[in-house]
Amino acid sequence: MRAVPVSEHVTWVGAVDWNLRDFHGFDTPRGSTYNAYLVRGAEKVALIDTVKTAFVPELLSRISEVLDPASIDLIVVNHIEPDHNSGLRDVMAACPNARVVASGSGVRGIAEYHDGLVVDAVGPTDVIDLGGVTLGFLPAPMVHWPDSMFTYCAEDAVLMCNDAFGQHLASAERFADEVGVDLALDELKVYYANILLPLGTQIAKVMEKVAAAGWAPTTIAPSHGVIWRGGLVDRAISTYAEWGSGELRDKVVVAYSTMWGSTDVLARTIADTLIAQGLDVHLYDLAVTSYAQLMVELQDARGLLIGSPTLHHGMLFRVAGFLQYVGALVPAGRLAAAFGSYGWSSGATKQVTDRLTEIGFEVAQDPYTQKFRPTEAELAAASEWAVAFADKVKAAGV
Repeated sequence: MRAVPVSEHVTWVGAVDWNLRDFHGFDTPRGSTYNAYLVRGAEKVALIDTVKTAFVPELLSRISEVLDPASIDLIVVNHIEPDHNSGLRDVMAACPNARVVASGSGVRGIAEYHDGLVVDAVGPTDVIDLGGVTLGFLPAPMVHWPDSMFTYCAEDAVLMCNDAFGQHLASAERFADEVGVDLALDELKVYYANILLPLGTQIAKVMEKVAAAGWAPTTIAPSHGVIWRGGLVDRAISTYAEWGSGELRDKVVVAYSTMWGSTDVLARTIADTLIAQGLDVHLYDLAVTSYAQLMVELQDARGLLIGSPTLHHGMLFRVAGFLQYVGALVPAGRLAAAFGSYGWSSGATKQVTDRLTEIGFEVAQDPYTQKFRPTEAELAAASEWAVAFADKVKAAGV
């Protein structure tokens, strides 16, 4: 795969990680990319972002298709996380005359990550002229690290925004309209739900600053996945705005694990009852479902029900793992409750309830706890419990 022109002065020279299957703990079945961009003016050349250390040879090979890496004058670090920054030292060795810049927080992070390496800080008042082609900078704290920064090429209206608007998607194509809009938007949502979900307010503030700066991108070039161009730019921005609003629907995710089938029977009964109450319901067995997919569904769901059998007085490890994963993403404003079964000793549903409260869910009602396999009468009781939860979900949406 060769370097790919993005616009008149901007060229993609990144790397494709076809075999990535795990990132930050969530499944990435379609791999990913580590995008980097050359920006060429009449006098100078800039490289926007680098790549993971293992992919530096791939990056340098693509740069070499366009120009001698030693002729690069500027390296911009939009984000210091290792997938973009761990290869910085090796890239600098191939670009010995390049000045390196980052946000103020990025400067401190680079020094810590790279054993005291000193680079220059840039901010919203700085503009670097490459010779008729300029680069502007906008700190984007917590989108999604404190050091995150956007870089903008005004002459080509290209916004290089690192992790914002990214997707974990490896492909031979570089643009969303080439891989298919539906696929690109699906992966955009997976990425948002699993990395950016708690940061909607910060993203909205940064996009307001983009507009206030007079930046009007016709191309959004993230550091993962495919590039948004033309009419898809407005679609990507409006989609982010919709997700960032935090609007929830009358939707319930039922996630559970089971040992001998009793919790599975409860989960199915509860799900069927919720559906009969007119809710949009998504039922998942944690033994066979990725956390990433569950977070996509939970993103706009008003309710979460967690089911677990009791093992050694506590919840099953799969349930504990999912709650730990959810807790890191802090899905505020949602109702939750626990259900489950036990044999000789209970404890799982109390532990789940305590963990839901700790994460920040509003626990809507006491858990439903069942000993052994439920009878028809007990399933009727579980169904009544589900009706009570459905009523609370619908009332919260009024």
